[in-house]
Amino acid sequence: MRFENVHNTNRPTSFLMMILLIAISTTATSKSIAQSTASETPIELWSHVETTIGTYCLDCHDSGSAEGGIDLEQFENRDSVAGKLETWAKVLKVIEDKSMPPSDSDQPTNLEREQVARFVLASIAQSDASVSHGRLRRLTRIEYENTIRDLFRLSRNCFANPSRIVKTDDYFKPGGSSMPRYVFAVSFLYNSQARYSDLPGVGSLPVDPPVEHGFANDQEGLSLSPLQMEAYMATANELLSSKEFAQISGLWNSMFVVPSDFDPSQQTDYASAQLKLFLPRAFRRNVTDDEIKRYQRLFEDEFAGNGFTAAMKTTVTAILTSPSFLMRREFTRNDHQEASSLTREFNDNFALANRLSYFLWSTMPDDALFQAARERRLCRPAEMRKQVRRMLRDPRCKSLATEFGMQWLKVNKVASVRPDRNLFPEYYILQDKRPPVALSMMIEQLLLFETILIEDRSILDFLNADFAYLNRQLMDWYQLNPKQILNYTPEKDSFEDFFRVRWPVGHRGGVITSGATMMATSTTKRTSPVYRGAWIMDVIFNSPPPAPPANIPTLDETPATHEGLSVRQRLEKHREQPACAACHDQIDPLGFALENFDPVGRWRKTYNNGKPVDASTAFLDNQFSGAATLKNMIRREQKRFVRAFVGHVMKYALGRELHFSDEPEIRRIADEVIARECRIHFLIEEIVMSQAFRETTASKPMDQVQSLQSPVVSTENK
Repeated sequence: MRFENVHNTNRPTSFLMMILLIAISTTATSKSIAQSTASETPIELWSHVETTIGTYCLDCHDSGSAEGGIDLEQFENRDSVAGKLETWAKVLKVIEDKSMPPSDSDQPTNLEREQVARFVLASIAQSDASVSHGRLRRLTRIEYENTIRDLFRLSRNCFANPSRIVKTDDYFKPGGSSMPRYVFAVSFLYNSQARYSDLPGVGSLPVDPPVEHGFANDQEGLSLSPLQMEAYMATANELLSSKEFAQISGLWNSMFVVPSDFDPSQQTDYASAQLKLFLPRAFRRNVTDDEIKRYQRLFEDEFAGNGFTAAMKTTVTAILTSPSFLMRREFTRNDHQEASSLTREFNDNFALANRLSYFLWSTMPDDALFQAARERRLCRPAEMRKQVRRMLRDPRCKSLATEFGMQWLKVNKVASVRPDRNLFPEYYILQDKRPPVALSMMIEQLLLFETILIEDRSILDFLNADFAYLNRQLMDWYQLNPKQILNYTPEKDSFEDFFRVRWPVGHRGGVITSGATMMATSTTKRTSPVYRGAWIMDVIFNSPPPAPPANIPTLDETPATHEGLSVRQRLEKHREQPACAACHDQIDPLGFALENFDPVGRWRKTYNNGKPVDASTAFLDNQFSGAATLKNMIRREQKRFVRAFVGHVMKYALGRELHFSDEPEIRRIADEVIARECRIHFLIEEIVMSQAFRETTASKPMDQVQSLQSPVVSTENK
């Protein structure tokens, strides 16, 4: 039996457009939907869903109209849903975030929306829908740098990499469970090179491809071309030829220098022994006898005419240019279909060791993880939890803040923003003697994330933390009196000295109203409620809005008849276009709440023309004004933010886009995190323990990239 169409109202809004809008998940009762689906079946829920869809949706989405290409009348029974769960996952989002039905139409009750959610989640949970994340991927720029550091046991990093933001890390001590009250933060991007230089003679690493709504470790963009392999070979040569590299490497004397009293045969035996130790660490897995022999033969060929050190450099260069080093290989099924169960379990443990290490540390596994993999302990849940807790107490977890945190917040490039000099001349005062204010703002954000991570605080502190790390430059910029909050006044040029302070004003605190966010979401001349609203949808709700249609002009390109209107009035005109209204009705209200912050992150009460700032808006059916109320409302609806944050972290941990089949697990983790006071360590631990993270199924076998051999090996191997 088809849905019964019991309602007939004109609904011109495109369903497909609304599908692309925010996915702010809502629930109306205290009972967890994720928990409910564990005991309910789709069959039991279908009659409720059939009535809801027939009452509220079929006017626009029956077989005759099918607005946005969505025909819900085709689903005659519960069984017909099973083959098109992705469509129903989209239905779930627009039903839950209340963007459908349109606001001018009759609305389902909260119970009816919840029944749709329980039906869709139960259908997904009972299906075999899944996606593999085991695709072979190249190391990211930061992963390569960190892996080189740990592989050669270097005392410091070798490459210029601005994504780290600060060069100092003495303050970052996660084992102590608290951040210091004072932090000395030396920036990579400002002239501190005299004290913290990079390795001379070594060029920069290839830049990772840009990712608009994901992370730099997304497997889709991390391929390895022959040209890239040549670039990495040049980098390896530069590293191993650097005298300073030899001085800072704890592996140099044992790997590249042979005892002087060894004869030639002893030297080749010594090299073979070193390669047997080095290769499993470089490839981050067990290696075969054939692989070891390949590099032993290369060494012997080079040794005959060049001596020990030169031959070892050539051999190690070949290893560093191999796909087995440059690529992350975290799966086993296709590689070892004929292997015994014991062998598969052994390799699964190494796969988990790599995935866990690159998630938490952005580097290769350490000796403890390698040992746990060799002993096949990582497949045991208790051991995995033990390793996660150990790794979160290690300073290498700083990469979660610099890599995940700054990419999540989308502020890692704000220091390059150049506000209009005529409108904001004060931004450039003494610029030749001080770093740009935006750089201090970036460090402020980094230190907030690191504090929440080290102190295992609630992730809700990201929304409206009552503390921050500020230097004198930021105190002046935010119009704070350092004497009142520190009891003394730091020097104006002490821009590397950051102090933990409690916010004396209610409109600051957290990531939404940070100076870095406000600058990143403005144009060079004015604030942008659109950019700011889109940032909240993306970062806070994990539901980035779609790109605007190509034929729609930007706000600054609107007709001359709109000149003299405020930004709010011009956006009202903009929304009069049907193609614009669907998205801007969702985006703009969020951005208007932040209008008290100017384009360079300062608080204001009036515009340049003297008119008072209007920060009034509506969110979640509530009329209010200002950023503080917006943040409090989002925090009260904490489940939406927690689910979104879990999704962000899971996307980073898996290195892939999320799939609709991930939704039940995301909701389960979010519910458990809320029950544990939203502590960030527990959230990370639960993601590691999820089936999606622990799965080692391959989607692309290793033999498909075996032709990408190291240039050195392919020409020298006999």
